[in-house]
Amino acid sequence: MVRTGPPHPDEGEASGSVNGVPRERIEEYLTRHRRSAASLLAAFHASHDGTNQTGDTQYLKEAAASFPKDPRVQLAVLAHDVFPEDQRKWLDAFKASSPGNSLANYLSAREHFKNRQSAAALQELQEASAKVEYADFAMESYLGAEEIFRELGRTPLEANTAAMTAVSEGLLPQLSKLKEIAREIVAAPERYAGSGDAVSIQNLSPIGLQLADRLTRGEGGRFLISQLTGEAVETTVLKSLDPAGDYDFLGGQTIAQRLEGLRQQRQDVRALMQGFQAAFLGMSPDERVSYVERVKVYGEVPAMRWLQERVATMGPP
Repeated sequence: MVRTGPPHPDEGEASGSVNGVPRERIEEYLTRHRRSAASLLAAFHASHDGTNQTGDTQYLKEAAASFPKDPRVQLAVLAHDVFPEDQRKWLDAFKASSPGNSLANYLSAREHFKNRQSAAALQELQEASAKVEYADFAMESYLGAEEIFRELGRTPLEANTAAMTAVSEGLLPQLSKLKEIAREIVAAPERYAGSGDAVSIQNLSPIGLQLADRLTRGEGGRFLISQLTGEAVETTVLKSLDPAGDYDFLGGQTIAQRLEGLRQQRQDVRALMQGFQAAFLGMSPDERVSYVERVKVYGEVPAMRWLQERVATMGPP
């Protein structure tokens, strides 16, 4: 994600503060919102910053104790390894509360791979592949973090900036786990060659590309950091395949063509990022609000492209 404004004057305070906000102000916010699951998660996500990239797990642990059946809480607990000794319990709870959400199966597969339970991992990946939904609650986290910063006195621009940074930091552990799945998929043919499930192992590459697609499109691709992870997953899977092979799941493209397409996408993203900061800071307040609203409706990258096109057709704001 791209930072969209100047740092708040209080950022950097360490003692008794959360992301530059005095802890007592956070407590006031939680009291106003009756320490609901959403408010506790907002406090947790808002606690991510450059000096505290793991966030303040006190709020997440409280949410886990009070709302253990909430899928948003379950996902945050799993992504941040809050209770590593009970990881399987939380995975099963997340799968039960979100039976249509493929993300629960992906995370469960990653845990099985970690424990060298290949058959169970392959089964989870097949179940994930059969599901349509992929819900990571990233936009909900962004809106919650924006709300808490706005209620704690930040300007709309500062609240948006802090929320984008908070959600970016909050997504990193979850996305890192999904990248591990790509590495397991690449290693599977050799590592599990004697497992007796050769058919499932051969089907892993299209499953890996489907995971990449879910991180770059739809709900899973709303933020730039997720799209970059999806491209990394796809690159990992493609580079493991025979360059001369003919693969039906590539839709008629060669490995070289798909990799070239990814290279072009990375170049386009770099161009977007290079020109974004200066263009955003030069916009009027109304234009900035328009950009933020486009992020909420269409996602971060489409909003950045809108800004790029605006600058190209109208000149710098």
